[in-house]
Amino acid sequence: MEFLLGVDQGSTKTIAVVGDRNGNIFGIGYADGACHSSDGLDLAMSLVKQACDQAILQAGIAPSQVRLLVGGLTGADWDHEYPLLQDALIRTMGIPSVHVQNDCVIAQRAGTDAGHSVVLCAGTGFNAAVQMPDGGRFIFGYYVNDDDHGGYALGKAAVVAVCNAHAGIGPYTRLTDAILAYYGLSSVDDLLFRRIHQQLGPYKLVAPVLFDIVSSGDEVARGIVENYGRSITRYALAGLRKIGDPELRTDVVLSGSIFKAKDRLLQKVIGETLAQQAPQAVLADALYEPVVGAYLLGLDRIHGAKYALRNENLIASAGRFGLIRLPAEHKGLQTT
Repeated sequence: MEFLLGVDQGSTKTIAVVGDRNGNIFGIGYADGACHSSDGLDLAMSLVKQACDQAILQAGIAPSQVRLLVGGLTGADWDHEYPLLQDALIRTMGIPSVHVQNDCVIAQRAGTDAGHSVVLCAGTGFNAAVQMPDGGRFIFGYYVNDDDHGGYALGKAAVVAVCNAHAGIGPYTRLTDAILAYYGLSSVDDLLFRRIHQQLGPYKLVAPVLFDIVSSGDEVARGIVENYGRSITRYALAGLRKIGDPELRTDVVLSGSIFKAKDRLLQKVIGETLAQQAPQAVLADALYEPVVGAYLLGLDRIHGAKYALRNENLIASAGRFGLIRLPAEHKGLQTT
């Protein structure tokens, strides 16, 4: 019996799953994250191997039974990087058939089985991609504006709002007490000092604090999220224009940790903006974690056609490994 591997390597973590051609996932493995361009190719590949070896071991199969690997790798941004990473994976894993995608693309596949779609990925950073009906694809990558980069942008905006409120150039916000408490600081002056001297740590860690205050009804916090939602919807609208058919219903997939917040204001803003400007768009939370999208792309190759997103075997086995993205009340969200 032959098996295939799906891999998702981001800057934070590397995840691998191994399964058969019938949508049954049998093993999962984890390792630290890395990007070949910033952390080195050798390190990135060693972490992929670590995660894959764990998945294969858990599945109880021999490495020689794995015949296909599809990897969504951060840092797969420029044309020359795809063959570089593909060759490195072949050497590292000894698997005869390897296919590399940008990590945004596997997130897209984890949310739709349509032949054309758009995806917005908001985690630590942000990326977006569009697949055209003819199979062509555009990944926004380095075209993404700095102020749109996910948890980093949201956390930074929250800290700036606190400083603005204290200086009197912005309105009062409950974010002040919440962010000071998060950092264990006694004053906004201390917060500003640490901000200027880059001593606050990753801004992405402040994003959950922001969403907690959004839920309390704070207008400043809500404004930050609303502005961010309208800003990243520009990428979805650009993707829809690239598809070029205003009559063609098109999935706009949401993936990434920012879209897992309990408060759904961000999704509401994106949905309302799309409804006004692109009524053909169908907003959908990705059903699976991105690594399942890599596995699905492998199944597509094996079967020569799009494998069903909601295949019963896949839903059941992904659920057993904790690879369903959202709680039951949010699964399959669609807004037209």
